[in-house]
Amino acid sequence: MGISVSDLPSELVDRIVSELKDDAEALRTCALISTAFVHWSRIHLFSSVRITATDVYAFRSLIRSSPAVASYVRSLDVPMMGSLPMSAILPPLTFGLLSSLTHFSSHSDPFDFRQLSLPDLRIVTDSARRLTHVDISIDRLWTLHDWASLLNGCPALVTLVIDANATGFGTWTAADVALPMPAPPLPSMLRLHTLRVSGDCKVLVPLSAWLVPQGALSTLTELGFDVIYMPNDYEAPDVRLPMVLAAAASLRQLTLNLDPPLTLSADSTFPPLHITHFPHLHALHLHDGLDAELLASLNWIISFLGRPSTSSSISTPNGNDTRNTTNDLASALESLSLDHSILRADMHDIPASTWTAFEDALLGTSSSSPSSTSSPFSPVSSHNHPHPNLRRVSFSGYQKYSVGAPQPEAARAVRGLLRERLGRVAGRGVLVLGGGGQGEEEEEEETQERR
Repeated sequence: MGISVSDLPSELVDRIVSELKDDAEALRTCALISTAFVHWSRIHLFSSVRITATDVYAFRSLIRSSPAVASYVRSLDVPMMGSLPMSAILPPLTFGLLSSLTHFSSHSDPFDFRQLSLPDLRIVTDSARRLTHVDISIDRLWTLHDWASLLNGCPALVTLVIDANATGFGTWTAADVALPMPAPPLPSMLRLHTLRVSGDCKVLVPLSAWLVPQGALSTLTELGFDVIYMPNDYEAPDVRLPMVLAAAASLRQLTLNLDPPLTLSADSTFPPLHITHFPHLHALHLHDGLDAELLASLNWIISFLGRPSTSSSISTPNGNDTRNTTNDLASALESLSLDHSILRADMHDIPASTWTAFEDALLGTSSSSPSSTSSPFSPVSSHNHPHPNLRRVSFSGYQKYSVGAPQPEAARAVRGLLRERLGRVAGRGVLVLGGGGQGEEEEEEETQERR
């Protein structure tokens, strides 16, 4: 007796169809060959959907006429579509039929927020409760208020990604930035694990007013601020410090743009930012723009990683006490990366004492390193091993103002100078020099061999 396709184990059918996952035409053919292939073909065809201007109406028709197909859509991307009216792109009824949707990527106004009727708003709000990952491109700052109202009711939401760019709609004004944010429900149900923000820094002001008071950042494990500060534009308040402190206790990965450097100094409201506020931080990624100075970035790292001169007890924006004591210094830091546009001349402008202090902050004070008494953050002695888990210190992004990749010889010169200036770090086998043209892979392999 022959074996039919329907007799094949589901694991084997899955494996067969998975080989065709990148070929939509082949997947459709599979579904026509046997009913055994239908389920697995639909998973690959419909689990991740990006609506375009050419298929927006076809997508709406398919979802409304085939509820079984709608249940396969788990990820939906809705980009801006030019002249199409907002209400035509993703009507609430269509959104409500996507019963398995968890990942939603969209431009700032996919539902035509200002025109939503109360019944339609209820459909959108109820359907959004299933979302776990939301990625928004903000071009109209006022829409953040509507997103906040919508996402406040999403207890499953763990990842929020925001790219803010006012291009095409004029610059954002002080009035835009000061727009009041909606109050969260009581008790608040929003607890994020990942927050990444890029683009115009002004989006951080309403974002902070929305997320910090309700404690939505207290469970973050990853926080990234890749925001741009434009000197000739409206100067929004720098709210990075309260946002970082609100997430400090649980963070494992932190990405910051140091152009300008995030303030470390204390005032009457917030304590000085320091590594001891981050008991679980494993990875610290730092980068900056063309106007940033390497010396300022190095000094920021030295102060952030150095040892506090006194014990202190401070209160975070969440109201939790974070205590710094001289016995509570061993950090969880495993990786430090600095992506700075470095010119060879920049290297020669850095005093030798700065490189020494940088190594001391990472490795502890060596017997040949002079102790510093002028800084409020003094390096720790080597037996304390301030960062015993440190496995990687990387520099990249050489040759400021260059177009494209820098010349290999220039990149090699910068790498050589860095290796010379950071002899102790290189000797530990944790220094990685890359992102400067040819030779990056060789440098990585050399570092691995030293370990």
